[in-house]
Amino acid sequence: MKRIGGLLACVALLLGVATAAAAIGLCDYVSPETNLTDVTFSFSYRYFDDAKTEGVDESGGRAAIDFSQIYDSPDIGFTVAASGAILLDNFTPSSGLGSAAGTFRYYVMDDVPLFGFGGVAASTASGQPQPAVNLSAGVGYGRFSDTTPLAKAFTIQNKLLKAGTISSPLSDQVLMDMAAVIARRAEYETVKDAAAAVVEVIQTATGVTVGPREVLTVEDVMLTTGDERNCGWAVQAGLGYELVDPYEGARDLLVTVSADAALAPDPASQFLFRASLYGPFDILGENTLAARASYDRDLTDESSLEAAYTLQRAQSGDDSNMTQAATLLVNFAVGTTDLGLQLSLTNESGTPGWTIDISVSVAVDLSS
Repeated sequence: MKRIGGLLACVALLLGVATAAAAIGLCDYVSPETNLTDVTFSFSYRYFDDAKTEGVDESGGRAAIDFSQIYDSPDIGFTVAASGAILLDNFTPSSGLGSAAGTFRYYVMDDVPLFGFGGVAASTASGQPQPAVNLSAGVGYGRFSDTTPLAKAFTIQNKLLKAGTISSPLSDQVLMDMAAVIARRAEYETVKDAAAAVVEVIQTATGVTVGPREVLTVEDVMLTTGDERNCGWAVQAGLGYELVDPYEGARDLLVTVSADAALAPDPASQFLFRASLYGPFDILGENTLAARASYDRDLTDESSLEAAYTLQRAQSGDDSNMTQAATLLVNFAVGTTDLGLQLSLTNESGTPGWTIDISVSVAVDLSS
């Protein structure tokens, strides 16, 4: 309980800092409908066989996948999240952890994000006799919003500032008007028409003339994919039923609590968080906790950073099994140099410490 409370406190602090940092932020934009999907996969492996020694000196690696989808409309919404990581030894899985959860929300009021929900959750980890699977239903509060249109509006503004087309940042209202046009891009016959409408908003507000090259920049930003951003949060609680007990015990009625949060501090970054806790009515003595936090940031047009932390714990009386995993991926492309850095940390019950995997790659084109 203390661990999940601390995670929620960190999320609240980040939300508060972001709100106070600027007059208008991405999370101030509310989209009429949100439908965002994100899938990432990472893999690393090292094989080393020294001819001077007997046998293979090292053969191991790690594979991980993360999937998330958020849908939100005035009446209904759903969230699907799944992640998994496997450590490989001689190309064979040696340990790992995974979790998946899906929640369907039905909003009962027009002006208040109060909803009833139904959902399913599952988790598994090394050392756990079998996966934990449960169904749940209850009530919750919160919404999510696709803030990509406003993120693109900020990106366009920053590129125009860098090009010297405009001399100062655009007003909050102009940015919101640009975002409204970008959100309706599908209503225009072509992207050029939509970009022309965005340029018209800028020129009308500032009195400057946006040149042909900058018009093409606006089009490029509107066409760019992979820069989706979203904001929002939802907390929910209810009752559930245990379909599969992780410790092969009796299936119980459950108390379930979960929280989801998404924060886009700026157009270049995205923070996602999810935590769930469930157990029988004696939830302090027996429970299953799953939590995941991730942060992605575009450092430049040619570089990016991805960080993630996953925790899974199953407790039954004095018997407890916990697995943690953390990853950091950094990719740079600077001129003729490509640099990659990957750091992976894994810790599970029964091991004396963290398993550390670090890999660095550098490629330089010397012909230019």
